[in-house]
Formats: sequence, C-alpha cells, structure tokens
Amino acid sequence: MDQTTLHAQVRESTGKGIARRLRAQKKIPAILYGPHLKQPMCIAVDPKALRAAVAGPRKLNTLLTLDMGEAGKRVALLKDYQKHPVTGELLHADFYDVRLDKPIRVSVPVVLEGRPEGVTQGGLLQQTRRSLTVQCLPDAIPEKIVIDVTSMKLGEALHVADVQPPEGVRIVYVVNFTVAVVVAPEGEAAAS
Repeated sequence: MDQTTLHAQVRESTGKGIARRLRAQKKIPAILYGPHLKQPMCIAVDPKALRAAVAGPRKLNTLLTLDMGEAGKRVALLKDYQKHPVTGELLHADFYDVRLDKPIRVSVPVVLEGRPEGVTQGGLLQQTRRSLTVQCLPDAIPEKIVIDVTSMKLGEALHVADVQPPEGVRIVYVVNFTVAVVVAPEGEAAAS
C-alpha cells in the first residue's frame, strides 16, 4: 500500500487564539493519538496537503506518514475532521497512530458487481449495507470489498457471513446482518 508523507509541526500550546493564528498561517490544528503514544500530540498540518493526501480511492483509509521534523515520523490514519459549515474549509483533524505490525479495525466500502438473476426476472436489488468493518494490518487495508451478486435469485439475501474478504482481512461482525437482497417489486408483492 502506498503511503503519503504529510509534513506536520508539533505545537506546544492549544486554545482558540492559537487555532486562529494557525489558520491565518494556512495551517489547521490537529491531534495525533493512539495506544502506542504515552499522551496525545498536538500538531498542525497544511489543510490543502491533507485534502490531497486523502483524495485517492482509499479516502480515510489512506496510510499517512506524519513527518514532524525533530519529533520523528509516525504512521497514522485520518480518523476524523471538522469542516466549516458554510465554506467547507477544514478546521481540525484527528489522526490515529498505527503500527504496521499490529492489526486495526476500519470501515471499508462495499461494491456490488454483476446483474442478479432475480433482477432479470423482474426483481429489484437492494443494498442494505454500504460498508463493512474489517480487521487487518494497516498496509493490507482493501480499497473496497467487491461482491459478485450475479447468482442471486428473486427473494434471496446475501448476509455478511457469505462475504469472502481478501486474504489477510477479517470481517468483524456480531450479528449476521443482510448486505444485499433481491426483492419483488411492490406491485407484484401486493398482488401475490
């Protein structure tokens, strides 16, 4: 998996005034946290560089190398961010520190591929889950989970236990929930 390097500056102080000054310098306040850090680190990053780093197909699952100068480098995932409600500009970012040899849990999008047999018989394909939680090593995070639905018949459901993840990836779930189903159109269901 490709890693994108993002330059970050360690900041000592926090607060509204500091955040405003950072934004005036075309940077945003951010925080780096995780189980491998003794305490969260306050940092500042360039919002344009951050947007460019996560603009690829992996979005929030893009591995980022935070280059913090003398403080060293850390591998992280963008966990959360805040945007201005009107302008949409980034205001704050949260990074999660990861180790390349320790598995993590992330959400990965689900893509249905093919035309189900039930749809050719007049049914409708309904996708009930758009993402699945997976556990894997950070450099094995899949871009997406593709599911072939061509063999699904009318009235048939695809459950999470039926999904085959890529090698080295485990889907995490407690309940065997439905991912997709082929249903009869409403008019036909009422006529039956």
